[in-house]
Amino acid sequence: MKKEHWDESEIENLLKQSPKVTDNRSKEEVFQRLLDEGAFSEQSPQPQKKVVKPKGIRWTPLIASIASLFLIVVFARQFIGSSNNVAQDQASEALTESSLKMADSAAKNERLALPEEASSFSLDESLAAHTLVYESQLQGVTLFTIGLSGDNAESVPVSFLIPNEIVNEKLGTTAPTKLQLYEAFAPLIDEEGRGFREFHPFKGKFLEKDGELVHQLPKDHPYDTSLGALSNYTGTLIDTFSDDYEQVYLENMDGASIDLDYVGEVKEPISLRSSSEKYNYYAYQMSTGAVYLSPNFRMSYSTVEEALQNMTTEANDIYRTVILPNVTYTVKSDKNVVTVKFDNELDLQQFDAIEVMRMIEGILMTAAQFDRQVKFEQIVQEEWNGFNFTGPLDKPIAANIFYY
Repeated sequence: MKKEHWDESEIENLLKQSPKVTDNRSKEEVFQRLLDEGAFSEQSPQPQKKVVKPKGIRWTPLIASIASLFLIVVFARQFIGSSNNVAQDQASEALTESSLKMADSAAKNERLALPEEASSFSLDESLAAHTLVYESQLQGVTLFTIGLSGDNAESVPVSFLIPNEIVNEKLGTTAPTKLQLYEAFAPLIDEEGRGFREFHPFKGKFLEKDGELVHQLPKDHPYDTSLGALSNYTGTLIDTFSDDYEQVYLENMDGASIDLDYVGEVKEPISLRSSSEKYNYYAYQMSTGAVYLSPNFRMSYSTVEEALQNMTTEANDIYRTVILPNVTYTVKSDKNVVTVKFDNELDLQQFDAIEVMRMIEGILMTAAQFDRQVKFEQIVQEEWNGFNFTGPLDKPIAANIFYY
């Protein structure tokens, strides 16, 4: 009988009249049935990690034009007597990606194999890690510095520490020349895997003559296809060979003088290190998000005071200052030590540890260009992350450390 409204007594009587439901199965039988039917096989949903795309570096037309004009000045200084062929209407040529692909498939196929556990180089990415190399770290290892090609056609100086036993195994000596190190280990670096552009090994052939370096270039070399390519080529030569050689001579494969686009005939060697060319260090951020210490378009300074004071200026969209926000200081230098005194007492705990480390190391590397140690004053902490600020800090010898 259909009823639209039920009272509580009628519902209770109806339930009493319903048949009694019983189940004689044991708990074990019920549980096994559930297992057989897959009741417990479904995996709980996993939260998806939000991927944060690293913010890329802006390359505005204004900065590109300024950089191109600056590169003209650089090459005029590097290639003495050969700048007359630089045309004014070529100064703002765009830096193309194709001009930076320096390593062909043949070079990749010739890469030497290493044991699986030692087949590549890796970066120490721990929080506020030290990224500079000091003399005290060279026990049992060989320092191998090299310039890798960054996103904006600029060389980034990096440093590898290779165990001496591996160097000896590959080269038969624990005291190789820089050219021997380069030819043995440069082809092993996975540049693209590290976020850099493929560049090494250099095209052509290197020779050592009377303690000087000679680079013989083939006709199809790509190093003068643009101002950016020339800048990258020069920068990588400096970052790779300046610790052992003062200059590099450029020749054709037959030993004759060579002509380069934008500079003409190269009459003088490229200076790899000079008492008049010292750099300060800025932060260079790759598209991968990795940040390295690097010279700012290799702008040079004659004094350590000028180089350090200039670091407080935001340079451009490519190289960013390593000095903490709103932090200012004075600089005083003597023969061996440069004193950096902050205008207001600086509490390092109030800043991000990685940014503090980058500022300290940037200042140390800049002073090291002038063969100076650094003494910091007006810091709250006497010790911080391995640094003792009660006296001059050790002088570094290289930047951006990688471990083999």
